Amino acid sequence: MEMAGRTISHYLLGDRIGQGGMGVVYEAEDTRLGRKVALKFLPVELAADPQFLERFRREARAASALNHPHICTIHDIGESDGQQFIVMELLEGSTLRHKINAKPMPLEEVLEVGIQIADALTVAHAAGIVHRDIKPGNIFVSQRTGQPVFAKMLDFGLAKLRPRAAAHSMAQTEAMDEDITSPGTALGTVAYMSPEQARGLDVDARSDLFSFGVVLYEMATGVSPFSGNTQAVTFEGILHKMPAPPSRLNPEAPVEFDRIVARTLEKDRDTRYQTASDLRADLKRLRRDMGSGSVISSAQSEAAKGRPWKKYAAGAAVLLAAAFGGIWFTRSHQPVPSPSTEWQQLTNYTDSAVQPALSPDGRMLTFLRGQGTFSTLSDVYVKLLPAGEPVQLTHDGSNKMSPVFSADGSRIAWSTAFPWDTWVVPVLGGEARRMLANASGLRWIGPDRLLFSEVKAGVHMAIVTSQESRTGQRDVYVPPHQRGMAHRSAISPDGKSVLIVEMDNSGWRPCRLAPFDGSSPGRQVGPLNGVCTEAAWSPDGKWMYFTSDTTGRAHIWRQPTDGGEPEQVTNGPSKEEGIAMAPDGRSFITSVGEEQGELWFHDATGDRRVSSQGFAANPLVSSDGKRIFYVLKMGENNTRIGFVSGELWVADVESGRNERLLPGIIVNGFDISADAKKVVYSVAVPEQKTEIWLASTDGRTPPRRLSAGTDQFPRFHPAGDIYFVAVEGDANYLYRMKQDGSGRQKVSGRPILALVQVSRDGKWASVWGTSANEEMPSGAMLVPLDGGESFMLCGRCVVEWPADGKALYVAPRQMVEDTGRTFVIPFHDAALPALRSTIESASARNVPPGVRTIEHAMVAPGPDPSIYAFLRIIGHRNLYRVPVP
Repeated sequence: MEMAGRTISHYLLGDRIGQGGMGVVYEAEDTRLGRKVALKFLPVELAADPQFLERFRREARAASALNHPHICTIHDIGESDGQQFIVMELLEGSTLRHKINAKPMPLEEVLEVGIQIADALTVAHAAGIVHRDIKPGNIFVSQRTGQPVFAKMLDFGLAKLRPRAAAHSMAQTEAMDEDITSPGTALGTVAYMSPEQARGLDVDARSDLFSFGVVLYEMATGVSPFSGNTQAVTFEGILHKMPAPPSRLNPEAPVEFDRIVARTLEKDRDTRYQTASDLRADLKRLRRDMGSGSVISSAQSEAAKGRPWKKYAAGAAVLLAAAFGGIWFTRSHQPVPSPSTEWQQLTNYTDSAVQPALSPDGRMLTFLRGQGTFSTLSDVYVKLLPAGEPVQLTHDGSNKMSPVFSADGSRIAWSTAFPWDTWVVPVLGGEARRMLANASGLRWIGPDRLLFSEVKAGVHMAIVTSQESRTGQRDVYVPPHQRGMAHRSAISPDGKSVLIVEMDNSGWRPCRLAPFDGSSPGRQVGPLNGVCTEAAWSPDGKWMYFTSDTTGRAHIWRQPTDGGEPEQVTNGPSKEEGIAMAPDGRSFITSVGEEQGELWFHDATGDRRVSSQGFAANPLVSSDGKRIFYVLKMGENNTRIGFVSGELWVADVESGRNERLLPGIIVNGFDISADAKKVVYSVAVPEQKTEIWLASTDGRTPPRRLSAGTDQFPRFHPAGDIYFVAVEGDANYLYRMKQDGSGRQKVSGRPILALVQVSRDGKWASVWGTSANEEMPSGAMLVPLDGGESFMLCGRCVVEWPADGKALYVAPRQMVEDTGRTFVIPFHDAALPALRSTIESASARNVPPGVRTIEHAMVAPGPDPSIYAFLRIIGHRNLYRVPVP
């Protein structure tokens, strides 16, 4: 009902100036004091709730006591004819939402507003009031010509008392209909919620600081860091993803501003800004330094170095590249053009698009929509370039890798893992079918000629060539070691050479250049002090392109075919994976983004995150369940071993404190003694070799080297010996030694691939191996440590024991990214061989009675099945076209 012109108490109502889920706002005149005010009338359904009214009145009194220039003043609360209303200061101007209007604000205004609101939050939090609905629509700004912007926080304290049935709040001049809200769950506006608020947990002042960090991000970039098409997507971003730094969307933003925003957006509130005064101090310091000229933007920095910026006429492409680019384009030490003028974004997913490939004519693009850059749960998509909508061709979400077009462009093929087969689907859609068994990483090198990987035995994979019918097959390159795996290959334009992407005991290796006729194993090419995961040729055959992590992050490199040193093509804080070279050689398409490995802990109270920074991997729970040891890869850490490697950290479960265990040492495998007093670990050394070291967990004694050369995967035996994997000839074998490095002895004459764990009773070693009769090509083999025959328990799985030794943890296909579950199976020794059928039934989703399912694959057992740690891999990637220098 329209109320303009009516008198409510002693307030003469004027025009309606706003409406939202929390009521209607009118301009009004206070006839007693002769001043202009704003009256907000609460909805009848809220006013009818006695509990809400009491809490509302109590909080309104507290909020009205906040006398601060940057907080909208509450003058009074009242009631007229059953209608509850609030009398507020009448403001002139607009909300911050209108001022942003999907465009970045000037940095000086961002800092000015940031300082003012941080100051207001300092006062409010000191009074014990948490806002819980900070967003641009609840911040009012006014600015007179020639004067600094002036901000006020609206509705302070009202959101804290809002009942769960009320999902919206409103500002004085706008309805909040455009904001995603979540009625019946958590209070606040979803896109601006803190992680703890999104989970419905108790919140404190630090929750406001997270929400205000989202506002700072949006002011500086014009976009929300956690926006999504649905509430679920937005929640996923808030809980698990870090947005791109503001400077990557707005090159004028200083790196210091990135740091400030990143600290406000920490998922763990203990690592976030703890007080608004600390945030205010950092913002004021940055404003001072920018005013003095001691801080300049990344764009200004590039200009100061004299690096030329190439100009592109397509403004839309500029905006797209600026929004998600942020990667500098370089040739070794040559000038670095601006990312915003070079990179063209081709997909815009809130999850990940990976592994691009182009049709022979360059007009179509295929890719996988999934998290991983190797084998990953995903589906195949195709897109007509440049602006066609992506079309989904498969709908099974199974493990896939390396999609590719057929020679005539009519089909798209991809590989599966375990088994390594090739499947194909028509470009125009239809039913997928298996094209070739035991064939992966397939490429057409002619109308009826293929190049692909074939499993020779176990995991030993070679590059072969044949016709589509598999006639005329011959070997191109066979790795010398039984664990050598040649996964991907690319033939040169003249058909004489092949670039090969391979793995061995050390994980990913540098790429290899080999003759197509198979006359020699060839040589390593590209950056040799890093690993290579993708390779491609320029159409004229003059350049070899690689994805290499030689700088600590995956970037694109290239090297002249006729000699010369490798040179870096892309650079910056994101990673680039995959190379789809355009037929004209003037550009390539790559997947740009980042992944994080979050470490979580589960006990009787539920799940809680232990680490949310960097990439956590290889968790191990102490026998008492009070500590979790894990590898953390941070930023530019060394990854040259190929498998996940990084510094060893330990988390205290009760306090939530995380700390480095061996600062500065990059480990690629480790184990903790039963009493948690010692750690044994392996490190990578030059020439792709590894060493085993022993150290104390309290740091009281220096680490000692126990072995060198090719030893790895060290594990403690309960009696104190150390079991590990050593290389003999072209195979791996299980060995043991004393803790001083003496008594080195082979345990079994049967080759294995890797050591997973020694059982808690010391009777068994769980290894990744190959069965003698090839019944199960590779999987979990149990080796009796007191003598006897080894046997394969399950194919394509990993087996571990909890501390109480009363169950087996079986993870199907854990050697492949993005698997989904772990089975906890009770057992006793005599029943071990009989567990095969139980595991097979569980893997087929026919879970037998007594078997528990954990819906995570990367699980570290605790003292008993109720306690465990697990990993969540979070990624955000999109496809970009990058010009060739």
